[in-house]
This record gives sequence, structure tokens and C-alpha cells, in this order.
Amino acid sequence: MKKVALTILIFLLCLGQCGCAPSPFRLHILANSDSAEDQAVKLKVRDAILELTEEGVLQCHNKEDAKDYMQAHLEEIVARADEVLQEENFPYRATAEIGRFDFPDKTYGDVTYPAGEYDALRIKLGAAEGQNWWCVMFPPLCLVNMEDTADSQEVEYDSVILEWLRGLFGGGNQG
Repeated sequence: MKKVALTILIFLLCLGQCGCAPSPFRLHILANSDSAEDQAVKLKVRDAILELTEEGVLQCHNKEDAKDYMQAHLEEIVARADEVLQEENFPYRATAEIGRFDFPDKTYGDVTYPAGEYDALRIKLGAAEGQNWWCVMFPPLCLVNMEDTADSQEVEYDSVILEWLRGLFGGGNQG
């Protein structure tokens, strides 16, 4: 019985290593400069873009869906970013592109995305020479990360497979 459990465990670990976990699609916004005003408007553009794309992103089933959704709405995304810049009286405009870009490590709770090259929607504000902001749009961790955590409750996850393996190997709470 332990050999069967070990075989299943090895199979599950291999699934995790084969890239079966959702592949991320990122949002990357580069500010015009590091001035306080440019950094503040970058965050306003971020909020507007996340609000604009939230419903569509939540309907995506994989990275390719998210990428296709962003490509189909690219003009609308740029128009919304430009609208924010105009409302805030900034003289520059936004540009956007979808491509593969380098990113550093990013951790969301217990999930870490290692540094590397990822598909992303990149929005450049003006000269795009300031500090940037980015997140994982698919799976929709930008939206989760943006929620107010003051009212959030701790979520406890349970796994039938993990409980079965603990029972099989005698693991678990023995406190």
C-alpha cells in the first residue's frame, strides 16, 4: 500500500514540475519618471486598468485567454490610460504592447513566481523612465492583491489527498 501511495505522490510531484500549474500573464506599468506626481498617476492608471479589465480577466481560463483578451482590448486599455492622464492634466500619453519581458521574483501569499521572462501587457506612461508597478493578471492575483485585507478572514485549506497520505504514513498532528 505504501508503494502505491509513493507512486501517486511522485506522479503528483511530477505534475507540478511539468508546467501544469497555470502559466502567468502579467501587467506591467512604467511611470514617466520617479517624481511623486508621475508615481501617483501611475497608480491611478493601474487602478483604472484593473477596473476596466477585471470582469474579462475573471472569465479567462488560462494565460492564452488572458493574452487574447488583452490583445482584443488593447486600444480600449490605452484609451483608458490616456483618459486618466488627461483628467490629471499630464502632458504625455500612454502606449501599450504585449510581449515577453523580464521580471524579478514576486510572492503572493504562499505562491512565488520566480524571476524570468514572462508574457505581459506593458503600459508605458510618457518617457517610461520611472519606477514600475507590476502584478500577475492571470491567474488574477492583481485583483486579489488589490482587495482590502482589513476585512478579510483567514482561509484554511484542506486536502483529501494530503490527509490520506498523512494517515498512510502516520504523519499529522501528534502534539
